[in-house]
Amino acid sequence: MWFPAGVERMHWVRRSLRQGRSKVNRRAVLHLALLVALVTVLSVAYLMLVGGTAARGRHIQQLQAELFRLQRENEQLEVQIAAESAIVRLRERAKSLGFVPAERVVFVP
Repeated sequence: MWFPAGVERMHWVRRSLRQGRSKVNRRAVLHLALLVALVTVLSVAYLMLVGGTAARGRHIQQLQAELFRLQRENEQLEVQIAAESAIVRLRERAKSLGFVPAERVVFVP
């Protein structure tokens, strides 16, 4: 193609560069948008996993605290049962209820 003046030639070069740049820019923008969308989706998925893991961790800590509390309560109850079932305590309780020691024991064959 022949150009009569140098100005027209520069105009043609500039227009060609602009058209080429816009095609590249559209493609680059599309790739960038897809990359941003992918990073966003992966970030949201990661945050959901981390949040779920943290919630489960808190729940496990609460269950462990309850387990320790119940174990302490169980130990206290065992101590109380041991104290209440001592022979001396059982004799005192039987006496307060009106029981007396047997004078004559008869065994049935």
